[in-house]
Amino acid sequence: MGEYDWLFYKFPQLKTPEGSMLPPVEAFFRGDSCIPGSGIYAPYRAYMKPGVVCSEAHFHRDEQYLAFVGHDLRDAFESFDAEIELYLGEDPDDMEKIVITKPTMIRVPRYFWHGPIEIKRLGKPLFFQPVLFNGRYYAVRRRFDKEGRPVYDTACEGFEEFGIPTPAEIGV
Repeated sequence: MGEYDWLFYKFPQLKTPEGSMLPPVEAFFRGDSCIPGSGIYAPYRAYMKPGVVCSEAHFHRDEQYLAFVGHDLRDAFESFDAEIELYLGEDPDDMEKIVITKPTMIRVPRYFWHGPIEIKRLGKPLFFQPVLFNGRYYAVRRRFDKEGRPVYDTACEGFEEFGIPTPAEIGV
């Protein structure tokens, strides 16, 4: 390596919580916190068992792509054995339920609501990569106040409330 070291990021092995849907270790690219100036957030997730990937509807001010393929990338089609449900739409009160049963890439335009996402059935490991065109992960969610009025908040990587640790917290 040399003068361009600042353009490279070596993936550390990150431990996942015991008993989670993920393998014991994973690699994660957290955009700007991994390579300063990066404009993309691209985690690599391998799901080993069914469960909820994303529990609530949200949107981003940036475009996102959701890739679902079989975990064995030598044959992403033959190794795909899953059923995934996700909701997508322009209005959080009128989203379409989408059922995925084969390798799929979904473009989620800016400000499009999506979620929840749930792996309903999983026969073989699943590779899921949600790519966000922003150097930091965030999600805009809708809540309701005591009077029933909508309130929007933003969950951002690095804030304790959201539950995503900063790279420094995991020793990266």
